[in-house]
Amino acid sequence: MKLAPQLEAFTEDALANGAPAVVFHVRDGDREELRATGVNDLETNRKAVATDKIWIIGAGTPMVAVSMMKLVGAGTVRLDDPVSTHLPEFTTIFPAWDRVTVRDLLGSTSGLPDYFPPLIEARTLDDLQTRALTFEERLRIAAGVDLPPGPVSYFVWSATDWEVLGWLLERKHNRPLAEILAGDVFEPAGMGSTRLASPGQPPEPMLHGYVLEEDGNRRDFTRVDAVAGSADSGVISTVEDLAKFLAALTTGQLLSEATWTSMIEAEPSSLGGIRPSDDICPGSRHVIMSGGGGPYSVQSIVSEDGRQQVTMATVLPPRELKVADAPPLVPEMEDAILQTARSLCG
Repeated sequence: MKLAPQLEAFTEDALANGAPAVVFHVRDGDREELRATGVNDLETNRKAVATDKIWIIGAGTPMVAVSMMKLVGAGTVRLDDPVSTHLPEFTTIFPAWDRVTVRDLLGSTSGLPDYFPPLIEARTLDDLQTRALTFEERLRIAAGVDLPPGPVSYFVWSATDWEVLGWLLERKHNRPLAEILAGDVFEPAGMGSTRLASPGQPPEPMLHGYVLEEDGNRRDFTRVDAVAGSADSGVISTVEDLAKFLAALTTGQLLSEATWTSMIEAEPSSLGGIRPSDDICPGSRHVIMSGGGGPYSVQSIVSEDGRQQVTMATVLPPRELKVADAPPLVPEMEDAILQTARSLCG
């Protein structure tokens, strides 16, 4: 019996509509399927394989959260500490935001402006691909957006939250974020193909993503130095490694049970860029992790015991980077993943 007919149907439709590649991983206890379809890049048409790496834009934030929660567990940082307690530069850049806490950043209730839209709007594609940014530069871009000072009482996603957390982690550890994540997350979870990207060409083999230039020409957008080293968008991984991460996170391999519970049951929203769901299988809880931006979209759903998992990455059809609405394939992909997760209910 096939594990994932819904994902196979989505894959066929995605490729027919111009997606270069789709990779998915499904596990149901001891049964497992890992498959790649499409091409690694549109220049050579080399066949995509499941071990090809991909930008996981945004889906790296739970990994940053693990490192921060380790500091919380050690008593080095408290969730209700004002950010400026540990990173005085924060209130230099955002002087009216002194009430924002570490909890607000992890729970997306800071209300901070998202640096990403103004970055994309202001920079050329050449700049985005070849000019690296520091955490401070990303925060200063966000500070140029006029919003009432937070925090707020509701969930509102902002990539800036994670850039603050990345900077704070480096300050407390006195080490680069790449080393911190490797020691706290990638190595203990067995994620051998995952890293925080450096400026320059990403490590091959990558699934190449593409955007359309203003004249309609296709442009390889696999190198993006603007997000290299970013705590929000800078992680390069594989579908299999994403599955390993969520399994390790939910089964106590990365954090204590008490710390994990405090993250998943936090109000008004869970901490760490993940969301719990009690609506997939009766009587059990699942955890959902999503990411995407530009030419990439990824999502993973795992049962809290780690036994059922569905993870998918799609390289989306080329389109202009500055288009704000989600590509049509994204909700279709999310629906196929959800259907597959429900089909695994015991």
